[in-house]
Amino acid sequence: GGSNWLGGAQGGGMSVCPICIYKPIQDDRIERCVACGQLYHHICSLYNPLEPGSLVCQREECQSMAGGQQQRLLSAASLIDTGLGKFLTSKVRGMLSAGHPIIIKVLADNWRRSNHPLTWQFPYRHKAVFAFQQSAGGAELMMFGMHVHEFGAQSYPANQGRAYVQCIDSTPLYGAEQGDERQALLTTMLCGYFEYAQRMGFSIVHMHVPPPTYADTYIFKSRSLQVQLRACTNLAMWFHRLLEAAVHNRVVEGFESARECTDIDFPPSVFDPEEAAAETDYKHWLVHPHPALVAQVNACQQTSEMFERIAEKTDRFFVVKLTPPGRPFPPPPDLSGPTVTCMTASRHRFVLLCEMQGYLFHTIEHARYSTMMLVAIFKREQEQAMQEEAMMREEQLLLNNMLHEEAAQREREFASGMAGGYGGGLSGPMGPRGAVMASSLHAQAAAMRQMSVQLPGRKYGVGVGEVGEELLREQRAVMGMQQRMPDGGVGMPGGQYPTQAGPGAAAYHLLPGSSDAFGIRRGRHMAPS
Repeated sequence: GGSNWLGGAQGGGMSVCPICIYKPIQDDRIERCVACGQLYHHICSLYNPLEPGSLVCQREECQSMAGGQQQRLLSAASLIDTGLGKFLTSKVRGMLSAGHPIIIKVLADNWRRSNHPLTWQFPYRHKAVFAFQQSAGGAELMMFGMHVHEFGAQSYPANQGRAYVQCIDSTPLYGAEQGDERQALLTTMLCGYFEYAQRMGFSIVHMHVPPPTYADTYIFKSRSLQVQLRACTNLAMWFHRLLEAAVHNRVVEGFESARECTDIDFPPSVFDPEEAAAETDYKHWLVHPHPALVAQVNACQQTSEMFERIAEKTDRFFVVKLTPPGRPFPPPPDLSGPTVTCMTASRHRFVLLCEMQGYLFHTIEHARYSTMMLVAIFKREQEQAMQEEAMMREEQLLLNNMLHEEAAQREREFASGMAGGYGGGLSGPMGPRGAVMASSLHAQAAAMRQMSVQLPGRKYGVGVGEVGEELLREQRAVMGMQQRMPDGGVGMPGGQYPTQAGPGAAAYHLLPGSSDAFGIRRGRHMAPS
């Protein structure tokens, strides 16, 4: 049974977690009530160490209870909404008989770049989809996770217009939840994604059962070899049932499956390098078995039979046909909004976070605590991203104002030059070099106005502050140097090249400039001679 003795408390009763007294939990993360000294497991009390002082004591005689302190749990509903998340949530609303609401959130929606050994590097869109269910008492449970890759027109040619379900996983059944209910829920979510992908213009979705020798395919919990073999078999059967139902309900046009990807329209380039290596290792193992793994497989007759069935009879590659060929590829997606959380930007990051912080899902108590902590982390990351986005917008607005002011100054200089000292026109006393400089002022003003609108934000491209401020510094340096020149310099009547900027000053040589990335023609500084 175990013990929930926490040790190091003020008294005997204070050293026993009162919540798990009849079902002790083995965990060394504990917190003390500041009012009475009672110790609690973080898991039992749902204490969030990211918010010091959030522990709610359960002892009636504790002074903290006199103020009616209530525990406030952060809900997954507070996370940022996306189109896909709202669409899938509407599909599964009201499915479970227990009536506990389900919320689906897209926690990552970001560009990634493939490094597949068979192709060149190409971009694709990665999405991490997670489902949360409210349990008794108001706490939420993270119950489903899915990572998908979407390949648009800018991807590798063989992948264009396709989506790939890289990984799909769910937590164990909790409480009175029935297996049929969970399976129906997952089927509805995946069919919902098929429908959404079709609306986005994708024509094919690929699904894949990982080889039994590849253990690193989970999201929530690692598996032993025997469990991994059973999971491969069950996943393949579920994919068949799911797709047959999707065809019957006219969600998809059809599907095909095979034991090898080369037997159907399943390009290996949709795999990431690790998955491609796992497939190669599995094929090599079937020809040249590793002794250690052979010993594990042969240790149990049932395990040996399952392994043989997967190798010889199980279809592991699935091609789902959403729409007839010829539909246009989806346009480049809009990534506005901080929908990317660092810890879900890839499956490996999420798994590593859970392993390092001890976020487990094997019991309902652990699942509640782990979900609470993960939602708090995701919420904090999204708030920080929104703050950075707001600061970036303020910086861009400030820079746009600076660029407009600079452009107005250029226009005034151009107008005064044409109306005043340059009254003779382009062929008058201004001279050919002065005419070029005067026209350059007008070109600079137009380019600055255009740049103030077209420069991308710092978050998804080159920073406005990084490029714009550098350009302004260069322009001001040129202007300052020109203003210090005596009569006869560039832009002055006569258009002569100066060799001395003034008594006691360093001499500068100005050479004819060349058009830069913004189409602005200007002189180049030479080092003082």
